[in-house]
Amino acid sequence: MENKGAGMMKKNNNKGFTFIELVLYIGILSVFMVAVTSLVGTVVSSNRKMTNRKKIQNEAGETYDTISDMIMGATDVKILGSAYVATTSAGVTSYSPVSGVFIVPDDTDTKGSGGELMSAGGIGRRTVYIEKAGGAGLTPKGPCYDIADMKSFGDVTSPSTDDTTYIIPDDSGKLYLKVDYASALQSNGDSVITTCTITYDKTEKKLYVFKTPQSDRITDASEADGTVLCKDVKDFKLQINPDEDSIAITLELEDSTTAASYKINGVVGIRNSYVLKKHTWD
Repeated sequence: MENKGAGMMKKNNNKGFTFIELVLYIGILSVFMVAVTSLVGTVVSSNRKMTNRKKIQNEAGETYDTISDMIMGATDVKILGSAYVATTSAGVTSYSPVSGVFIVPDDTDTKGSGGELMSAGGIGRRTVYIEKAGGAGLTPKGPCYDIADMKSFGDVTSPSTDDTTYIIPDDSGKLYLKVDYASALQSNGDSVITTCTITYDKTEKKLYVFKTPQSDRITDASEADGTVLCKDVKDFKLQINPDEDSIAITLELEDSTTAASYKINGVVGIRNSYVLKKHTWD
């Protein structure tokens, strides 16, 4: 009898988990795994955002430096977009929004009633030609306005937040910055002038760059291969201060996947003091 009882006691001590205990353990393990997975996901997501932010920060810096270097050495600047220009009526000056090409006029140019530049003798409005990369699709663009009639951003130490001082894309969604700049020196000491057009396509969120030997034309390189300067461009706009020979640049990039963004506001001084002032000829 004692041996039989001992055997039964031994059998009872070897029984496994009950169903309820097993369900409880699985539940606890599941909660733990969910917590760990959530934590890992958060860490990975945060790391991805930091990596992407660092990436767009570097891209923004490199793009800004590329554009500012050309502006610093500029010998001529033309901008095609939308901005506010000054008009005077009955002795009162006001600023009105216009779309056109903002240039430095020659001393033979005159102004129409809306501030648009007229060719010598007032025969017709000044125009600037725009073409596709490769020379196709030559199209006159106008009217042209005196770049000095645009509302200045004032303090050259930092860009203004006044919306009426910005040059932004026109109704086509594009903004063009054409810069002639000294890119090299010839053996005789004369400068080699290169024309570079920066095209901002607001719809595509891209900046394009296209360089040619010196030209009076603006080049739209948005459909050409190998011309993308920067992608994921949320915003690109310009401001000018002719009196201080400076151009302000606003450049903002935003990653399309993580929405991480980085914005640069900077003022670029032009070495040549005549670039943003009316041309006079001897």
